[in-house]
Amino acid sequence: RVQASPNIIPFCDDEELLKLFTKANVELERVQKNLAEYLETKRAAFARFYFLSNDELISILSQTKDPAAVQPHLRKCFEAVNKITMQGEEHEMTEMISAEKEAVQFAEPLRPKGSVEFWMGDIERMMQRS
Repeated sequence: RVQASPNIIPFCDDEELLKLFTKANVELERVQKNLAEYLETKRAAFARFYFLSNDELISILSQTKDPAAVQPHLRKCFEAVNKITMQGEEHEMTEMISAEKEAVQFAEPLRPKGSVEFWMGDIERMMQRS
């Protein structure tokens, strides 16, 4: 259709195109609503996720197999924690490091397994123990 009418005004003056865009908008709103509900369930499971924007939380959740991907967001989740030392292929977590480079060893190493909200909860509990 575009080749038959290369000018934008005649091309856009089309009821079929309007219906297509209207349907796409309805679908987009449905997807956004479902995404917001999904993010809310993750925030309910780990309350510190409320400190993150939707984009940051999506970034974390999309890389749940890579615990190191959480590092840039730690400062927003945990006050005074800049980094967590991770070692080996299993990303064993052994200490937390502040922005001032102060290190506090965990009482015992953590191995992130399962959903990110669960092992982030493990980090929080280990911080309290340590």
